[in-house]
Amino acid sequence: MQSDEVIRQFARRQEMLVSRRQLLAAGVTQKAIRYRVDTGALEPLSDQVLRLAGSVSTPAQQLIAAVLEVGEGAHISHTTAGYWWGLAGFRLEKIHVSIERVHHWRQPDHGIKVHHSTVIPDWCQKVHRLVPVVSPGFALFQMAGSISPDRVARAVDSAWSLRLINGRLFDELILRLGRSGRNGTVLMRKIRKQRPGEWVPPASNLESRFDQIMSPHGIRFRRQVDVGDENWSGRVDFLADDCPLIVEAMSERYHTSLTDRNADAERRARHERMGFVVVEVWDFEIFSQPWTVARKVTEAHGAVQAKSFSRPIGSLEGPIW
Repeated sequence: MQSDEVIRQFARRQEMLVSRRQLLAAGVTQKAIRYRVDTGALEPLSDQVLRLAGSVSTPAQQLIAAVLEVGEGAHISHTTAGYWWGLAGFRLEKIHVSIERVHHWRQPDHGIKVHHSTVIPDWCQKVHRLVPVVSPGFALFQMAGSISPDRVARAVDSAWSLRLINGRLFDELILRLGRSGRNGTVLMRKIRKQRPGEWVPPASNLESRFDQIMSPHGIRFRRQVDVGDENWSGRVDFLADDCPLIVEAMSERYHTSLTDRNADAERRARHERMGFVVVEVWDFEIFSQPWTVARKVTEAHGAVQAKSFSRPIGSLEGPIW
């Protein structure tokens, strides 16, 4: 019973996960761990990480599992930290984890990239929605040394829009992290110079980026349009000026749960019954795979244009295009 309580205490604050090293350090024996695995109370996710039976896999659980796999002092970092802080254009793919050199660490074999850092300052070590993760500013510096300058600049704008950084904090980051020779320092100074003072970012990086992608293709869209016939059906992200084509920008953060997927499917079906063609693009595609967005939208636009519609689709005020 004492072992079960120890397991529950760890699991409650770690998305139903525990690590063998945690349990052993807390006095749970190998025999007790093995018994709970054999009886199905604990499910092994790896040699090191165990999950309480019956718990549901979530993004938070995947990230905490990676941290537990690497060990004490590990934090989610780089583009994965960008995803977890909600920066536009990042998704949960290969999980990046950073750990200081003073800690023992091992390179896992499955889906985790471990970075060993000279130091992760205490003020850059955070816990966000249960997950140990580096601060947004520290993640931006890490990305400045590992991904394209354009993606870093867009990540800075996104963090600024979300109020995760501001001009004062940006200057402090450069002062404290931007020591000579650190990867990404030159780029971060350049980005800051392009955003002087208390610069105000665009209202929506996603909308402006979508416009940039579609502009060369000659397809114009209106943003945030209310659609419907006798009754209001909803507000869509983008509506083509010349035909009933809707483009919805989906976010992995808000559109991947079962409830979200069901609500999205009902909304899409409602619009299609009204005669619209609906194209869904993901935020990471808008920021990282613009060619995919252009292909999806232009193909759908061509198909819609080739059809003959018997009547215009109305809105509360009349025709919507």
